[in-house]
Amino acid sequence: MNKQELLLLAWENLWRMKFRTILTIIGVVIGTASIIVMVSIGSGAQKSIVGELSNIGSITTLQVYPDLSSMGVSGISGGKKDADKIILNDDAIDDLKRIDGVMAATPVISLSDVTMETGRDEYSVSLMGLDYKALDDMRYGTTDGKKPNANEESSVILGQEVLSTFSYSSGAASVETTEILPADLIGKRINLVVSRTNEAGEEEYRTEKVKVTGVLEATGGSEDYSIIASDQLVNDLNEWKTGIKINFDKNGYSEVLVTVEDSSVVTTVTAEIEAMDFTVFSMQQILDSMGSVFGMLQILLGGIGGVALLVACIGIVNTMTMSIYERTREIGIMKVIGASINDIRDMFIAESTMIGFIGGGIGVIISVLISLLINLIAGLALGGESVTISYITPGLVIFALIFSALVGMLSGVRPAIKAANLSSLDAIRSE
Repeated sequence: MNKQELLLLAWENLWRMKFRTILTIIGVVIGTASIIVMVSIGSGAQKSIVGELSNIGSITTLQVYPDLSSMGVSGISGGKKDADKIILNDDAIDDLKRIDGVMAATPVISLSDVTMETGRDEYSVSLMGLDYKALDDMRYGTTDGKKPNANEESSVILGQEVLSTFSYSSGAASVETTEILPADLIGKRINLVVSRTNEAGEEEYRTEKVKVTGVLEATGGSEDYSIIASDQLVNDLNEWKTGIKINFDKNGYSEVLVTVEDSSVVTTVTAEIEAMDFTVFSMQQILDSMGSVFGMLQILLGGIGGVALLVACIGIVNTMTMSIYERTREIGIMKVIGASINDIRDMFIAESTMIGFIGGGIGVIISVLISLLINLIAGLALGGESVTISYITPGLVIFALIFSALVGMLSGVRPAIKAANLSSLDAIRSE
């Protein structure tokens, strides 16, 4: 008996007992749909949260900090000032730039409580000093204007929300925008005013006139709420404000931004930087951790849905076992006219596999409809927004089809062996 004849015969046998077959298939449909819907809810949650986190900061930007706990480390010369401590200084930054996959590295020098004056308007802002020589290789883009050149130390870029003000009311924060937009200041000169109290207790002010060259694309990070300026300018203002000259070669920087080629090398570069005993933070680390958590969640939800498929598996075993008792005489006749033990066994396995595959296919269709309905209801509940509560991946669909067919096949193995081992004479004599 060839494969085509086997499948055709199996289909005819299922169709003869269509009512029982349909009931058994419904069990598989419920089980398959339960697994897909459960796992898709976990996938939807992962897709939504990971998408939000991806918008917070660039995946290809690493934030490097000095590791204060590192003691007695040897092996990498960059940044060392003594045998007991690794310093995040210019030598260390040069070492970071030599790592394969690193495009740029720049120290970050921050200064808050700065007043920005434009005309008669004043705004309280923060400065973020970066090395302008590395600015072109950073993943920063501009919505308007352009980034300053390496020698334009008196030019700055404005963050998207640098002019926004925050207010708190009834425990909730709200953002208030101003009439002047950052794009309105492109090409204009603004004043950056820093104040300090001298030894006599008098207030002193220092004003730096800078030119706005562009507005930074939203990054989701602190850059959106800062003015990007030259690290030399911010350092000068910082030293004037505090009255302390900072020796970065001895004390190091508090933060360095490292930009890598693409997300595929983030893990490798992170490991190499950590081997230098620096602390590294990247959005990729959070996404990897979230992926592990949601992977466990999907397994848990899939296991809950799998209970329904287990019940369907028992139903398939029952259906095939009852079919043997009803078709005992038929099995005997098939053996007498030349059907082999393998033919009998394969026929019953083919029937149970068909039940699993058909139930899986219908379950996939129903689960897709349920997923669309869940997302639609969630969207309406949130005021018509497009949300993804349930997300069915192509891989999940393929897995569900293969798994349901495999469950059907395995469920039919024992009844098939029992049918194949029936005695021909005893089967023919049965009524």
